[in-house]
Amino acid sequence: MNVPAFTTHPRRIARLEFNYMEGANREKIPCAERELMDKNLLNVTPVYLNHLFANVEAIRKARKPAPVADAEFAAA
Repeated sequence: MNVPAFTTHPRRIARLEFNYMEGANREKIPCAERELMDKNLLNVTPVYLNHLFANVEAIRKARKPAPVADAEFAAA
C-alpha cells in the first residue's frame, strides 16, 4: 500500500492499511468462492428487509428538511 497523502492521523492510517490488507486477502480467494461468500453474507429475509426500511422511514420522519438556498429551486 502506498503512503496515504491525505491523512497523517495514525488511527486512520492503521484503518486504511487494515482495509487494504483485507481487500488484498479477499482477492486471493477464487472468484466462485467469493461469490458464494457474498451471497451468504448479503442474504436478507423479507421480514428483516421490511424492518430495515421501517428504521429508515423513522429516521427520515425525525430529520428536519434541508434548507433551500434559493427560492427559485424551492418551487421546483
